[in-house]
Amino acid sequence: MERGFFSNVELRTPSGRFYYSLAVLFLLLVAIITLFPFFFAFTSGLKGSTEIFAGGLNMLPQVPQWQNYVEAWQRFDMARLFGNSFVIVGVGVFLRLTISAAAAFSLSKLKPIAGQFITYGFLLTLMIPPIAYFVPLYMTISKLPLLDISLLNTYWGLWLPYSVDAFSIFVLKTFFDRIPVDLTDSARVDGANPLQMLIHIIMPLSRSILVVLAVLAFVGLWKDFLLPYLVLTDPRSQPITVRLFYLADDYSVNLQMAASFIALLPPLVIAIMLQREMKIGLTLGGVKG
Repeated sequence: MERGFFSNVELRTPSGRFYYSLAVLFLLLVAIITLFPFFFAFTSGLKGSTEIFAGGLNMLPQVPQWQNYVEAWQRFDMARLFGNSFVIVGVGVFLRLTISAAAAFSLSKLKPIAGQFITYGFLLTLMIPPIAYFVPLYMTISKLPLLDISLLNTYWGLWLPYSVDAFSIFVLKTFFDRIPVDLTDSARVDGANPLQMLIHIIMPLSRSILVVLAVLAFVGLWKDFLLPYLVLTDPRSQPITVRLFYLADDYSVNLQMAASFIALLPPLVIAIMLQREMKIGLTLGGVKG
């Protein structure tokens, strides 16, 4: 059986076993560094407030206080915060995938006039740091041009910026380019319009890459803080990231850590559940053609 980038022949040699052991140790170290914040947040939520600041490594609690998680769930009103976040992120991911797929299909299969320059325009936006256009974005949200209405303190003030993502459009266009044109030509001969070709042919063939982009979008939107912090000022509609920030000074550190660990569970669980689909999507994105 082949083991990653080492063949069976290489593993039979002393140098191959040595480098394989080094690779395993390196990956183990990376895994420990990656998982350490999750483990620290979890165990800190089981400690008392003073125990968290005790000297030394102090990773495990002396006496686990499981009631901290129950208390954090109730005091922070986590059910409502989760509901707000899922509404914001769920609709944002749906709009992003829908608009990105439609734009990528147009650029890839419909071949619009100056489509290559439009693609270059999308790529140019990837080179601009998001913070550079944050002020114009906020001014646009606060007063939409032509319509002269404000989207502040509404979910549309987040959904509209979330719905357009140049990276998703570029990835989907690259993937759509590798789908044989004979499929769309045959559908066109049978009388299918572009929307039908997108829904019934392109989207089913792109399921795996769509799952990858959906997970990346979910994680990115779930952890977004600055834009929701400025757009949503009503505590009843704020997502979990913003509301925990406002409530941080009102509760003890151990409850804050417990609430923070609970808040990071949804993207973690979704990534674990869909890791197989993500692996297939990344593989197809790399070798399909």
